[in-house]
Amino acid sequence: MGAQPGLKYTVRESARARHVRLLISVRDGSLTVVIPRGFERQRIPEVVKERRAWIERAQRRIIEQRRRSGAEADDRLPRLINLRAVGEEWQVEYRDQRRPDDSGRGHGRRTLVLYGAIDNEAGCKQALRRWVHAQARRHLSPRLLDLSRRHRLPVKRVTIRRQRTRWGSCSERDSINLNAKLMFLPPHLVAQVMAHELCHAVHHDHSGEFWALVERVSPGCRELESELRTAWRYVPAWFGE
Repeated sequence: MGAQPGLKYTVRESARARHVRLLISVRDGSLTVVIPRGFERQRIPEVVKERRAWIERAQRRIIEQRRRSGAEADDRLPRLINLRAVGEEWQVEYRDQRRPDDSGRGHGRRTLVLYGAIDNEAGCKQALRRWVHAQARRHLSPRLLDLSRRHRLPVKRVTIRRQRTRWGSCSERDSINLNAKLMFLPPHLVAQVMAHELCHAVHHDHSGEFWALVERVSPGCRELESELRTAWRYVPAWFGE
């Protein structure tokens, strides 16, 4: 984590980046500085200083947009979890009975019961995150592999993570990482992320050939990519960064 007085940012190195990029999260206005490999990190504060006026304007605009839309972050423990990716809504119940493990359990139809130290809010959130992560492994990996087979796009390994600023990524060895937060997104946006990353297994860049392939796999991909830029609003605050 780096900082100018009153201006915080996170640094991420990218093998694909050719220039320094500044990313403002549409969810909370946080700043990420993306740098190419080999970039001298001591130059980052100067880059941030030069763009400070733009950064602050963008952050104010996002905060104002969220205020007008009533989308202020609610970090309380949820009573309902909406897994849009699979069309499921889960009621959440909190019970203080002690069990051998204080983990979330599927209980009956679309009800998730959390047993144990329910006065420990941080512990409850962690248990809920583990449950969502398990649902992501259950649902997202098979969907990606099915899309891979249907379009004959290579993938060697699928992992689920809780990334802060990326919906997914593809390594040079064709290993694809999917963000567990995708479980909160509508299905058409989840499909677009998967198509995007699978096409990176063929073209490890954002060339014209890459976008042509994405368009064949996911028609209308440009509009979907634009929609993804604001899709962080679907992710509940309790799930965390």
